Amino acid sequence: MAINSRFLRMPRVPWAPAAGGPDLAETVLNVTDTLVMVLDAQGCVLRFNRACECLSGLEAAQVVGRVLWPLLLDEHEQEEVAGSFLSGPFPNRREHAWRTVHGERRVILWSNAAVLDRQGRTALIIATGVDVTAEREAQAARLESEARFRTLFEQSADGLVLIDPHDPDVPWRIVDCNEAFCRMNGYGYEDLVGASIDLLHPYPMMAQEGPELLAWIREEQPVHGEGAHRHRDGRVFPIESASSLVMVGGRELVLGQDRDISERKRAEERLRQLAAQMTFDAQHDPLTGLPNRALLLDRLQLELRRVGRSTACVAVYFIDLDGFKRVNDMLGHAVGDELLREVAVRLQGCVRPSDTVARLGGDEFVVVVSDLNGREDAERVARRLQAALEPTVNLGGQPVDVQSSMGVALHPPDSSLPANLLRQADMAMYQAKREGRNGVRFFNSMLDVAAHSQMFTEVRLRRALQRQALQLHYQPQVDAETGALLGFEALVRWTDEELGAVSPTRFIPVAEESGLIVPLGQWVLNEACRQLAEWGPGVRVAVNVSALEVARDDFVAGVERALQRHGVGGEQLKLELTERLAVRDLHRAARHLSQLRDLGVRLSLDDFGTGQSSVSTLLKLPLDELKLDRSLITSLTDSPQAQRVVESLIGLARGLRLNVIVEGVETAGQLDLLRAMRCGVVQGYLTGRPAPPDTWADLIRTLRADRTPADGPPVASGGH
Repeated sequence: MAINSRFLRMPRVPWAPAAGGPDLAETVLNVTDTLVMVLDAQGCVLRFNRACECLSGLEAAQVVGRVLWPLLLDEHEQEEVAGSFLSGPFPNRREHAWRTVHGERRVILWSNAAVLDRQGRTALIIATGVDVTAEREAQAARLESEARFRTLFEQSADGLVLIDPHDPDVPWRIVDCNEAFCRMNGYGYEDLVGASIDLLHPYPMMAQEGPELLAWIREEQPVHGEGAHRHRDGRVFPIESASSLVMVGGRELVLGQDRDISERKRAEERLRQLAAQMTFDAQHDPLTGLPNRALLLDRLQLELRRVGRSTACVAVYFIDLDGFKRVNDMLGHAVGDELLREVAVRLQGCVRPSDTVARLGGDEFVVVVSDLNGREDAERVARRLQAALEPTVNLGGQPVDVQSSMGVALHPPDSSLPANLLRQADMAMYQAKREGRNGVRFFNSMLDVAAHSQMFTEVRLRRALQRQALQLHYQPQVDAETGALLGFEALVRWTDEELGAVSPTRFIPVAEESGLIVPLGQWVLNEACRQLAEWGPGVRVAVNVSALEVARDDFVAGVERALQRHGVGGEQLKLELTERLAVRDLHRAARHLSQLRDLGVRLSLDDFGTGQSSVSTLLKLPLDELKLDRSLITSLTDSPQAQRVVESLIGLARGLRLNVIVEGVETAGQLDLLRAMRCGVVQGYLTGRPAPPDTWADLIRTLRADRTPADGPPVASGGH
C-alpha cells in the first residue's frame, strides 16, 4: 500500500475534544495565550490557566484556593489592586504589574467580568488579561524621546520648525517652531503656527513644488541646501537649511533647521571682490595691462590642448626690444614706460582678439598666435609684428626708432609643454641677438642645450631617490607676538655628485613634469614622520604636497601608513597644499582632505596670493590655515597698498576662522607691521633659516623642559 509523503510531514496536534463536549472549555483555557483567572468574591483563585502559569512562573496547584495578590504583587500594591479587582463596577478594565517568580515585572491589561448569585451579589470574577509590557516600554521610550526632542527644539540657537506636509487645506502647515525661528523671520509664534511655510517664501514654493520636495527628503534625508526667506519687514535674506522627516505623535512631519547666513554671504562677496582684484593684479602687468607670465602660460596651455585635437599649429613669438636700456638711461624711465605702452598697443593691433600679447617684464614681450598652417604662416606673422614696431615713436618730442630681436617656437614640431615652448622661443630670440639683433630666428634642436640639461637632471634625481640621497632641512614657524616655536616646515635639499647643490626651483619642476613628484613626495612625508618620531611628541612639522599627489586615490592611505609606520599622531603633521588645487579636481581633493582631517592632520593653503586660488577653494576645501605668499610682503614696509591687501586678507581669513601664517619675513619692520595686523604665525630668515634637524635638537629639548624662551622670535642659523 503506497503512503502519500504529504501525510508524513504533517505536524502532530493535541487531541481535540468533540464540539460541545464537556472538555472543550478546559481545552480552550489551556491552549489560549490569553491570561484567564477565575476568582471568588474574596479574591481567592479558583482557576489559573496555563498562560498564567507560563507568565508568572507559578503552577495552578500553588495558587488555587489562595489569595492571589501576595504571590505576585509588591506589598504596597496589594490593597489597591485587590480593591480595583473586587469592588467593581463590572465589567471593567484594569492595568497593573505582576512580579514573576524570576523577579521580572510584567504589565498586564485585565478585562474583568462578574458572575452574580441569585441575590445579585458578586459570586465569581472572571479576569482575562494581555501582557502589554513591550507596548508600555515602547510608549515610555517614545515619551522620553519626545521630551528630549522638545528640550533641544526650544534651546537650539538655529531656527527650528515642524511642518505638516500632508495638510489638505494649508500647504506645508507650520505645526510648531522655536523662538529662534520666530526672531529670525520677524514674526510672533501665534502668527506662524497654523500658517503655510510659504508665508516666508518669495513665491508659493510648497504649493507648487511640495510633493517633489517631500519625495526628495524621503529619499536622501537629511537634505541640505541654501534658499531665501522673506522677513516680516519685506526684505529677503539668505538661509542655510537642513530638512528631515520625524515622527511626532504618530504623524510624519518635516523638521526644518534654518540659519540666517546674511553675514557669511556678505563676507563671501567681499572675498570674491578682493580675490577678483588680486587675480587680475596677479595675472596682468600693471604698466601695460597685458597678461603676465602666469596668465600667458595658462592661455598657452589651453591653446596647446586645443590644437592637439587638430592639424593646426601654435606659434610663440618671444620679442626683446634692442637698445631699450639706452632709452631708459638717456630719456628717463618715464619715457621708457611710455615706449613700452606704445609697443603693447602696436603688438595688439596686428593680431586677432583671440591671440595673446603678454609682457614678461622689462622689455620682453610674448605673442601667442594659434591656428597657423605651418612655418610659412608663422614667418608671415613674424614679419607683420616686426613691421608694426618699425615706425618711429615720438616720445615727448623725441623721435625713437624701435628695433627688436624675435625668437619663434612652433608646435608642432617643437615642445607641447607651455614652459618649454616659451623657453625654446627665448633661446631662439637670444640666438637672433647673437647674430646681429633686429632679426627673427626659429628654434631648432641645436639650441636645446637646456632640454638636455633637464633630461640629465631628471636622471640624476631619479637615482638620488633610489639611493635616498636627499636631505630635509627644517625652517621654524613661530608665534608672531611672542616668538614661541610652533613648528617647522620641512624643505627638501639635494646635493648631487655631478651637479653639485641643486636648487628646488630647478629640480621640483623637473619632478612634476617627469612624474617623479609622487615618489619624491612620499619620501619627504616618510622622512618628516621619521624625524617627528625622533623628536617626540609636542612638535609639529609642515610638509608641502602638490596637486598631483592629492588627486591620487592612494594619497590618504599613504599618509596614514607613514603616520602609523613611525607611531606619529596626525595632530603632529600639517600638509601645505599648493593653490593649484583650485584648478584641479576640487571635489576629489575636498574628499581626500576631509579624510585627512579625520586623522587629525591640519591643512594649510600654501602660496596664497599668487593668483591661482579662487574663492571656491577657501569655501569648499576643509582648510585650517592660509599661508600668505612671500611676494605679498616684499614691499610691505614702504607700500600702503601692500599693507592694505595683507591686512584685508588676514581679516577675511579670521572671519572665516582660518589661521594665517606669513612666509618670507626677513626684516624687523615687516614683523612689526604683521604684529600690528594681528598675524598669528610667521616664517622667514628673520626667525630662522632652514637647517638640518640636529640644529634644532637643543631648542626642542629646551621647550620640552618648559624653560622660558628668549624674548622675541628665536633666530637660528642654517643653510638656505
